[in-house]
Amino acid sequence: MSPEEICRNLGEQKVKTIFLDLTAEGMKKVLREARIPPTRLASHTSIRRRNEDWAARLWRTIAERPAVGTAATLLFEWLTRTRRPMLAQFLTALEVPHDGGLTDADFMTSSPPELLVESGRALLASHPPSEVAAYLLFLDVSNKTNIFSPLELERHLALSSS
Repeated sequence: MSPEEICRNLGEQKVKTIFLDLTAEGMKKVLREARIPPTRLASHTSIRRRNEDWAARLWRTIAERPAVGTAATLLFEWLTRTRRPMLAQFLTALEVPHDGGLTDADFMTSSPPELLVESGRALLASHPPSEVAAYLLFLDVSNKTNIFSPLELERHLALSSS
């Protein structure tokens, strides 16, 4: 599943929430990737209104056209900036050295697939399943693997948009 398919399956509301959870710096990285100008318009009477407009434009970009880079940037920024406890729990379960959920280790190739799936299952039990599914599917697509297929993660994504 591609990053844009992950986002599309999460649904409009969740993608907008993910974007709005980012810092201004993270938002601007995603907007640059989407080629959406990060300028304030006259209709942006507040920062909240500006951010909501950007989120709506970002969703349209992801929903309506090929936007693999944009979706990948959005997921990466969201995971590394706002979901580090979840990433840390996963890496700790794999016994991978990390700095608060961030690592340079190539754990997807060095960890046994059974341990990856078992650790993914534990994450599903302790974090919002749609967020875990997005993370594990993003790991699979980023590493060109299909390790987490036994967890049937797509069904958790579909639940977030219903």
